[in-house]
Amino acid sequence: MDSLLTGMLATFLLNLPFGYWRAHAKSMNNRKEWFLAIHAPVPLVIVIRLIVGAGIRDIPLFVAAFFLGQLVGGRVYRMVSSQLDSVSRCMPCDLAKMYRGSG
Repeated sequence: MDSLLTGMLATFLLNLPFGYWRAHAKSMNNRKEWFLAIHAPVPLVIVIRLIVGAGIRDIPLFVAAFFLGQLVGGRVYRMVSSQLDSVSRCMPCDLAKMYRGSG
Protein backbone atom coordinates (compact mmCIF):
# COMPACT_ATOMS: atom_id res chain seq x y z
CA MET A 1 0.00 0.00 0.00
CA ASP A 2 2.86 2.40 0.76
CA SER A 3 4.37 1.86 -2.67
CA LEU A 4 1.00 2.57 -4.29
CA LEU A 5 0.72 5.89 -2.45
CA THR A 6 4.32 6.71 -3.35
CA GLY A 7 3.58 6.02 -7.01
CA MET A 8 0.47 8.17 -6.95
CA LEU A 9 2.35 11.01 -5.23
CA ALA A 10 5.15 10.73 -7.80
CA THR A 11 2.57 10.85 -10.60
CA PHE A 12 0.93 13.92 -9.08
CA LEU A 13 4.23 15.75 -8.58
CA LEU A 14 5.49 14.80 -12.05
CA ASN A 15 2.41 16.37 -13.63
CA LEU A 16 2.55 19.71 -11.81
CA PRO A 17 5.08 21.31 -14.20
CA PHE A 18 3.36 19.69 -17.19
CA GLY A 19 0.03 21.21 -16.14
CA TYR A 20 1.79 24.55 -15.76
CA TRP A 21 3.27 24.19 -19.24
CA ARG A 22 -0.13 23.16 -20.64
CA ALA A 23 -1.80 26.26 -19.20
CA HIS A 24 0.95 28.46 -20.67
CA ALA A 25 0.66 26.82 -24.09
CA LYS A 26 -3.12 27.23 -24.02
CA SER A 27 -2.79 30.92 -23.25
CA MET A 28 -0.32 31.27 -26.11
CA ASN A 29 -2.54 29.18 -28.48
CA ASN A 30 0.27 26.72 -29.20
CA ARG A 31 -1.46 23.43 -29.96
CA LYS A 32 1.71 21.34 -30.35
CA GLU A 33 3.03 22.35 -26.93
CA TRP A 34 -0.40 21.86 -25.37
CA PHE A 35 -0.58 18.33 -26.83
CA LEU A 36 2.95 17.51 -25.63
CA ALA A 37 2.29 18.85 -22.14
CA ILE A 38 -0.52 16.35 -21.75
CA HIS A 39 1.00 13.34 -23.49
CA ALA A 40 4.73 13.60 -22.72
CA PRO A 41 4.42 12.43 -19.08
CA VAL A 42 2.31 9.35 -19.96
CA PRO A 43 5.31 7.00 -20.53
CA LEU A 44 6.84 8.19 -17.26
CA VAL A 45 3.61 7.46 -15.40
CA ILE A 46 3.53 3.98 -16.93
CA VAL A 47 7.10 3.39 -15.73
CA ILE A 48 6.19 4.64 -12.24
CA ARG A 49 3.21 2.29 -12.18
CA LEU A 50 5.40 -0.65 -13.20
CA ILE A 51 8.08 0.22 -10.63
CA VAL A 52 5.62 0.32 -7.73
CA GLY A 53 3.94 -2.86 -8.95
CA ALA A 54 0.46 -1.39 -9.32
CA GLY A 55 -2.08 -3.68 -10.90
CA ILE A 56 -4.81 -3.11 -13.44
CA ARG A 57 -7.31 -2.20 -10.73
CA ASP A 58 -5.05 0.67 -9.61
CA ILE A 59 -5.05 2.42 -13.00
CA PRO A 60 -8.00 4.72 -12.11
CA LEU A 61 -6.05 5.97 -9.10
CA PHE A 62 -3.06 6.83 -11.29
CA VAL A 63 -5.31 8.51 -13.86
CA ALA A 64 -6.83 10.61 -11.06
CA ALA A 65 -3.36 11.55 -9.76
CA PHE A 66 -2.31 12.42 -13.33
CA PHE A 67 -5.22 14.77 -13.96
CA LEU A 68 -5.11 16.26 -10.48
CA GLY A 69 -1.44 17.14 -11.02
CA GLN A 70 -2.29 18.72 -14.37
CA LEU A 71 -5.17 20.67 -12.79
CA VAL A 72 -3.12 21.97 -9.87
CA GLY A 73 -0.26 22.90 -12.22
CA GLY A 74 -2.70 24.95 -14.29
CA ARG A 75 -4.01 26.67 -11.17
CA VAL A 76 -0.44 27.50 -10.13
CA TYR A 77 0.09 29.03 -13.58
CA ARG A 78 -2.95 31.28 -13.15
CA MET A 79 -1.77 32.31 -9.69
CA VAL A 80 1.76 33.09 -10.90
CA SER A 81 0.58 34.90 -14.03
CA SER A 82 -1.54 37.20 -11.87
CA GLN A 83 1.53 38.06 -9.76
CA LEU A 84 4.20 38.45 -12.46
CA ASP A 85 4.38 40.70 -15.49
CA SER A 86 5.70 37.92 -17.72
CA VAL A 87 5.66 34.18 -17.22
CA SER A 88 7.61 31.44 -18.95
CA ARG A 89 6.96 27.76 -19.55
CA CYS A 90 9.08 26.84 -16.52
CA MET A 91 7.18 26.54 -13.25
CA PRO A 92 10.26 26.40 -10.93
CA CYS A 93 11.80 29.47 -12.62
CA ASP A 94 8.60 31.49 -12.35
CA LEU A 95 8.02 30.46 -8.73
CA ALA A 96 11.57 31.46 -7.86
CA LYS A 97 11.08 34.80 -9.63
CA MET A 98 7.82 35.34 -7.71
CA TYR A 99 9.48 34.36 -4.42
CA ARG A 100 12.31 36.85 -5.01
CA GLY A 101 9.72 39.50 -5.73
CA SER A 102 10.97 40.39 -9.17
CA GLY A 103 8.04 40.85 -11.48
